[in-house]
Amino acid sequence: MRATRHFFILMSIFSFLFGGCSQQPTGNFSISDKELIVKGWNAAELKQIVGDFQQIYRDRLPPNFSIEFHTGDGGISRVTFPADMKPEFYCWFINYCQYPKGFDLKSRTILLTGRATINSDFLPADQSLIGKPIKFYIPTDDKDYDVVFAQVDGQSYKYPFSSERWQRVQEPRLPVEVSYLK
Repeated sequence: MRATRHFFILMSIFSFLFGGCSQQPTGNFSISDKELIVKGWNAAELKQIVGDFQQIYRDRLPPNFSIEFHTGDGGISRVTFPADMKPEFYCWFINYCQYPKGFDLKSRTILLTGRATINSDFLPADQSLIGKPIKFYIPTDDKDYDVVFAQVDGQSYKYPFSSERWQRVQEPRLPVEVSYLK
């Protein structure tokens, strides 16, 4: 009886640590058509933020990494990525644009949202998400400063950089103002 109990405890621990049979979003998935829509940084500031990001991750970004800037009406800028980048770098980039080093963040409001298309493996057991749009954002009342949220098909997820594993969340914490970024 005691050996059986230890076996179940051990299996529970492995299931907790390695995700068991649950349908967990993977950290390593593929997305395309990435873009970031930003309001709150002027063009010069945004270019500096991008340059700082490239400098920080220069050894990990692909050699052909490049970004294009498109300035629109109302102080809204669009950043696109002609050369692909890994999804985790895209999430880090979104977060870095919200919380860049060396900028006064208290005297302004920064709004941003990322958009992409899921190519593969977001939910390994649910291939119905392939080809669907996914929206990335920094959650309302963010106190972690190292997490990105996403929504796809009405379901919300968070991507804490400490685990780099997508987790389903019940509360989307989607900033209302994000809907104004078109």
